Amino acid sequence: MIGVVVFNVLLVLLGCAVASPVVPAKLLSNILGYLHTTIGITTPGPDKIRMVALIWIASLIVIVDGMLFLLVFFASISG
Repeated sequence: MIGVVVFNVLLVLLGCAVASPVVPAKLLSNILGYLHTTIGITTPGPDKIRMVALIWIASLIVIVDGMLFLLVFFASISG
């Protein structure tokens, strides 16, 4: 339980850092470029780097929390 809370807090803090000018846009551009190239999708333009990074972070939170919820939900039904 503590691990889930720590994970969410760290990702929210990362999202706050990405939204503010603390993290340089060039660093975000490089990281998103590698990620998008690996997946095979188009990299965003320089004006949308921060928004796309926030979308990735929010998607990661939703996916991980949703999977954990489903694990606990299905485990409680079968047990």
